[in-house]
Amino acid sequence: MNLFVGYACNLRCPYCFARALHALYPQRIDRDNFEKFLAWCIRVKLYRLAFIGGEPTLHPRLAEMVERTAQAGVVVSIFTNGLGSPALMERLSGNATNFIVNCNPPELLSSGQQRRLHDNLARLRASGARLTFSKNFSPRYAEYTYLLESVIRYDISFVRCDISRPDPFGSNDYAPAGATARLLAAVTAFAERCASLGVGLGIDCCLRMCETEPEQRAFLERFSAKFTGICHPSLDVHPDLSVSYCLPLHDLRVPDVTAFSDEEALRLRFAEAARPFRGRNAGGECRSCDDFMRRCQGGCMAQTGNAGVPPGTHQHASRNAARKDSRVC
Repeated sequence: MNLFVGYACNLRCPYCFARALHALYPQRIDRDNFEKFLAWCIRVKLYRLAFIGGEPTLHPRLAEMVERTAQAGVVVSIFTNGLGSPALMERLSGNATNFIVNCNPPELLSSGQQRRLHDNLARLRASGARLTFSKNFSPRYAEYTYLLESVIRYDISFVRCDISRPDPFGSNDYAPAGATARLLAAVTAFAERCASLGVGLGIDCCLRMCETEPEQRAFLERFSAKFTGICHPSLDVHPDLSVSYCLPLHDLRVPDVTAFSDEEALRLRFAEAARPFRGRNAGGECRSCDDFMRRCQGGCMAQTGNAGVPPGTHQHASRNAARKDSRVC
């Protein structure tokens, strides 16, 4: 489960699918909502929670929230661009079990930001904190040499990656349905380099299996910690405590996460709500495939785009931009 403490960010990554939601959620999570959410986490015995944004280190109470969550027995991870103040990063390292650092291409960072990032990475590594690197492969940013250099430099043992997914308005740098083969080839090449270095890799979201070559698919199924053609809810909690299936499917959501008896009940609700959309827009070549709806749903639900698109895709959101409260679960 991911808690989006706010959607403000100090970067403007072209591939980001969270940035567009800042207009819908201009406020950070406030004290009352956090207290309500933390009480729910304790009541349902939530095992793991990731603090994310936007950029979570911009929230003035992040360290306090992380500390209290960890004290409640929840395993805490932090998704960050690594540009927080050194004092904040040091304080967070005492309570977070994992920092998932989004490593941008150097051209997206100023020289000062590059220095801050590497200083923080060195401090976190020296503190003994677990570091995981993260990369989103997008049409404009599929190069990864810089990331391999940092993997070696900081002795990283695991990398999270994915191809870029559309934001709810389709305004970011992403590969549309049927155009992901080049990105998947880059992901496979990167994974092969990671394997040669003894570095583990996980791919976040589902893929259209036929857009990988057979040998690529066999390698990724064997090597990646998570390689699948069927997606599952990521459970993205917004600052107002509504929760979405995932950010690209923002409107597939419920109004209050704390109304559910536990995390599993929430997952089951979303799985049922997504059923009508799963595989709906798959083409004839998908429907005639033996793997269809067994191992592959025909691609990301947010990337398919004909009639009857799932709520939260850019086709749906552009028609409903003014309907902030369009909740389908």
